[in-house]
Amino acid sequence: MFKAGIVGCGGIGLAHLRSWNEIPDTKVVAVADINENKARAAGEAAGCAWYNDCSLLPPNLDAVSVTTPPASHYPVVKALLKAGYAVFCEKPLTMETRQGEELDHLARENNLQLGVGFKMRFEPIFVEAKKHLAEIGKLVSVASTKLQPFNPRPEGEWVKKTGAMYELSIHDFDLITYITGLKPERVMHAHMRHRFGWEKEDAFSIMAAYGDGVTALLQGMYALKSTFCYRDLTLTFLGDDGYMRVERPDRIVLHTDQLKVIDVPQTQVNTFALELSHFKRAVLGEEENSLKAEDAIRLTRFINAASRLGSHADR
Repeated sequence: MFKAGIVGCGGIGLAHLRSWNEIPDTKVVAVADINENKARAAGEAAGCAWYNDCSLLPPNLDAVSVTTPPASHYPVVKALLKAGYAVFCEKPLTMETRQGEELDHLARENNLQLGVGFKMRFEPIFVEAKKHLAEIGKLVSVASTKLQPFNPRPEGEWVKKTGAMYELSIHDFDLITYITGLKPERVMHAHMRHRFGWEKEDAFSIMAAYGDGVTALLQGMYALKSTFCYRDLTLTFLGDDGYMRVERPDRIVLHTDQLKVIDVPQTQVNTFALELSHFKRAVLGEEENSLKAEDAIRLTRFINAASRLGSHADR
């Protein structure tokens, strides 16, 4: 039996708990949260041990999910790696490049697996899009548009300290690299919006240079008067021979010498379970970990460069 632990018993932590328990021969045997009520509720619901401090987790865990707010990822993951656990951390790994590099080094030094939660790579729409990219010829540019409602709740205060790039669109940025194989090289222009008076941006626009001469126009934002209807993200790839527009969750439009619309059935499979199954196999040495810390570190560097360059004129 593969034994998993959870640190952070909020909504995403509970999703990890359910997902680990969906995987054959796997069970969550311990959870932890500094909020004792949350830890107790999660532990009692799962029928497992619960703690109010991650240092109290039992030593025989095969892997631990870290699903705390992003600002706490660095100290929590560092403590778990030092204690000898394989760690799967929700995105972003850290919000400072140096901290991410330190965690990656610590994991390598101790021969421990460290994975990062880029679960949208496992969604059928993006897996299918990757297969069709070559049909548009040599890639010239990419555009992404992300919009998600913000539901102001006391427990969501950490979002205001995290910002739209880290919380919403780090997935978008990762998917561009996943689909094209190209990595962001330079932020050419960035504009940050602070319509809600948050510490971090609630909206952004970026122009970036990618490898092989490809440019990208990236934008994302929180909206107050909107409802999440799953059509929150569109990626458009422009090539010498046409374009491919990917509309999450279920449609790809290919416009080359003909128009082709590809309907992608929405999966009933839990993508949290898919990425955690992959990480389990990596821990067991059955396959290489594809959700690498270095991917997260690169995006931390990119997002922080955009943030520094971005205008704060409308504060």
